[in-house]
Amino acid sequence: MEQYKAQYPQESNTMATLSERLRAEGMQQGMQQGMQQGMQQGEAAALKKLISLKFGELPRWAEAQIQSAGVPELEVWLEAILTSDTLESLLNRH
Repeated sequence: MEQYKAQYPQESNTMATLSERLRAEGMQQGMQQGMQQGMQQGEAAALKKLISLKFGELPRWAEAQIQSAGVPELEVWLEAILTSDTLESLLNRH
């Protein structure tokens, strides 16, 4: 590696810069994914709590549906729970 650096100093610097940029982009992407996952888990937990308070014990099918939902869908359900009469209507299971 030292011989390569000595023979091609410009390329060595370029490769180091590229490596640093890729590492930083990977870290940024990992942080974004972690934040998204944290938001999903928090909203799912809040929805499950509200469902259990309003409708009683959470059935397995509802648990599975909530766990597989994305943040936008969870947000819709968190708002809709205020006006839903049944768990099935809340989660659009007719």
